[in-house]
Amino acid sequence: MPRPIVDALFKSADVEAENALTRILSLKARVEKVKKLFQFKRLGKRSLENRRIVAVDGSMSTAPSKRIGSSFAIYSAGYMVFEGDKLIDEKYYAGSLSWIEGRTRNFGVLLKLLMAYTERKAALEAYWKYNPDFILLDGPFFYFRGRCRYIRDVRLEVKGFEKGLDLIEDVRDKTLTLIGTGRAVGVIRRSTGRAIDGWIAYRFGEDSCVRTRDKHVLTMLMPEMSLWSYDSLLDDDPYTYTTFYYFYRYLRQKGYTVQELDERKLDLISQSKKHIEKNLREDLNLKPEKIPKLKRYYVRYTSTTSPFEVEAVEGTDVIGFSELFAGFYNQTTGLPLPTDLIDNMVCLPKGSTTAFTEEVEARLIKNRKLTDKTTISDYFAYLNPQKKEFV
Repeated sequence: MPRPIVDALFKSADVEAENALTRILSLKARVEKVKKLFQFKRLGKRSLENRRIVAVDGSMSTAPSKRIGSSFAIYSAGYMVFEGDKLIDEKYYAGSLSWIEGRTRNFGVLLKLLMAYTERKAALEAYWKYNPDFILLDGPFFYFRGRCRYIRDVRLEVKGFEKGLDLIEDVRDKTLTLIGTGRAVGVIRRSTGRAIDGWIAYRFGEDSCVRTRDKHVLTMLMPEMSLWSYDSLLDDDPYTYTTFYYFYRYLRQKGYTVQELDERKLDLISQSKKHIEKNLREDLNLKPEKIPKLKRYYVRYTSTTSPFEVEAVEGTDVIGFSELFAGFYNQTTGLPLPTDLIDNMVCLPKGSTTAFTEEVEARLIKNRKLTDKTTISDYFAYLNPQKKEFV
């Protein structure tokens, strides 16, 4: 980089460090004020002997390989089966998706759905074959929901599915089947919810809010070897309070006063519930009452890493689940070891999407049906010729 840019960035680093210091000190004081509201359950250790665990995960292109004629992306998924702490079986899948439409965002929705479909298919295969005590899934049960409404009528070149809605409903139904087993647990690594601040804003007002995501609050408060349940604090679903908080902040940024919003709290809670129900109907073609009641928790094994969030159907022995991995977790990430192992196996390395696209092009070049090879190079030319692609 040119020296003036480097110098300017070093100056900006000084400014950002001062800003971060101010925010950290303020946050520490706010968290101290709400500390007494939290109750944590101490975790013991349970033996994994004669216990069977399945871990499932998937991966997909972080960005498509964009060529003039089409965009290409790939995905993978798989499962590992553990008898105690010993790996006894594993299986992997992979696939691809190409896209000639203009809206790359919808391409991403389809790609995520295909990955979720492959994950759910793998999870059910392992469940029926091995009858495990627990199935560890990656993320919330319905992590694939967002923006599905925009691809319902998209025609698919995917075997077994004519259009987007067919794929959506299949992934939805497989997910409901997994929930219905009572053994599936979603391990959520990238938690962004703000249900705690939503509840505080609703109960005590904006000035009492911690003003950070739940995971940050619990990282500061949770002792090691402990479990925290949203039910121990909230009187409603955490997603309702997270949605309430986002609506509240949106209206504050539009210029509504604290007093005006205090008078609208009940309406905002009602609006939040309707918003969640609307999303389920429009994205998944699903009535909310068809979903069993789901619960959220945080688990922490070591103080050197952040806690992780867990989603499970009501009635699941989450304490038993958590104590099984109290002696079988990755000390670097704080996650159950099977979760990290399957993640490492299915993860697509940087450059794999570009390499896949180049392989597709190479096979076409060898194909004798297409004699005019310039049409191939035209089709696979980079959308942006200034930069060498590596995705």
